[in-house]
Amino acid sequence: MDILQTVFQGLVDLGASVFLPIVITLIGIILGMKPTKAFSAGLTLGVALVGMNHVMSLMTDSVGAAAQAFVQNTGVQLKALDMGWAPALGLCWTWEYAFLMFPVQIGINILLLAVGFTNCLNVDMWNVGNKVCTAFLVAYVSGNPAIGFACAIIQCVFELKNADCTKYRLQKLTGIPGISMPHPMFLAGIYYYPLTHFLDKIIPDSMNIDAQKIRDKIGIFGENHIMGFIVGCFIGIFGGYDYKEVLTLGVQAGTALTLFPMVAKLFMTALTPVSNGATEFMKKKFHGRDISIGMDWPVMAGRSEHWLMMILAIPVIFIYAIFLPGNIVLPFGGLMDICLIVPLFYLTMGNMLKMAIGTLIGLPLHLYVASYFAPHFTKLAQITGGASVPKGQMLAWFGIDISELRWVFAAASEKNIIAIVILVVTIPLAVYYFKSIKREDMEFAKELGIKTEA
Repeated sequence: MDILQTVFQGLVDLGASVFLPIVITLIGIILGMKPTKAFSAGLTLGVALVGMNHVMSLMTDSVGAAAQAFVQNTGVQLKALDMGWAPALGLCWTWEYAFLMFPVQIGINILLLAVGFTNCLNVDMWNVGNKVCTAFLVAYVSGNPAIGFACAIIQCVFELKNADCTKYRLQKLTGIPGISMPHPMFLAGIYYYPLTHFLDKIIPDSMNIDAQKIRDKIGIFGENHIMGFIVGCFIGIFGGYDYKEVLTLGVQAGTALTLFPMVAKLFMTALTPVSNGATEFMKKKFHGRDISIGMDWPVMAGRSEHWLMMILAIPVIFIYAIFLPGNIVLPFGGLMDICLIVPLFYLTMGNMLKMAIGTLIGLPLHLYVASYFAPHFTKLAQITGGASVPKGQMLAWFGIDISELRWVFAAASEKNIIAIVILVVTIPLAVYYFKSIKREDMEFAKELGIKTEA
């Protein structure tokens, strides 16, 4: 057991930019690619991850500082500081049972592939940490690690099912064939799909104001760098910056929005040869089954709609944080709220009006869930020494993946009546979601000219 823990912890400690390229290189070789091409694909993925992290850091450091200044100007006291996803997941890895999640996820994926339940080969091993997070949170709330792992296993199964039901939607959005999206954040569709489906009925397609249509109508003001500059300047003004700082923030935000699609192209460069190799390999091993490679969400990062919505949502996040009764979280590390806005982008196919409505509804839920879990993240940090916690403060994660489902699992495990009722309701919601989203996916396949399996 100790050897297993050492091996997996050593791999995780390498970081995503090293760990995932190793995984992709080994998978490429196993799939029959030449070692040099497999290594090139893996290394390109590492370059893409590093590039994306740098651009995201530019965005969060510059925009985040201005947003924090805005909150400080209000004088509001919020005692739980938002860490953001990277420190939060890093803290989860300090949990004593964390290392067991690697064999659990891999074993479930292989088993479900073998019995034909899924056609997704999930290579996104870095997001094993998200299953660790679910298991830890539920275990700490319930006091029972077995319940935590049971909920994490349900999450694994749902992720693979969701990947199967949305792979042509993903190809329509990215242009990359043969991949799918088993990231946990997209399970938010269980709760948000009824909303977006209702919006589809009352908002006509002609009101689709995605970024490309904005570009076509307003010319230069629809370009990424111009939009980023304008929004960045507004945030700087709200943060109380002087004119030099406002202009600098505008340029930084414009730079980030310009670089996102450039870096995103590297994901396509890295993953296309692996996807092609996997397709050929799986045709031989699984007798023509349409196997997809499950990847992390940044393969969609080239689209500008979600980045624009994340930036525009920041002032709203702080208004909610300041005025929502019962909220204790100061949003900071997770200001972009990727795990709400990207799933909404996915469900609405980039319709910014529908995304905006979903964001206004979802942000308060994310703040309340972050407030609920803050004592548990703080307790873990104090027990393991994984992070320092100043006296009188707590650690939180605003924008936690599948906030709604994790809260339902955790709160129901401590016999919260409301959570138990929502958990019961979640079952028919999940059935409705998977059936409906699969039906839509078949329509996307037809649009792409893809002949699907029966």
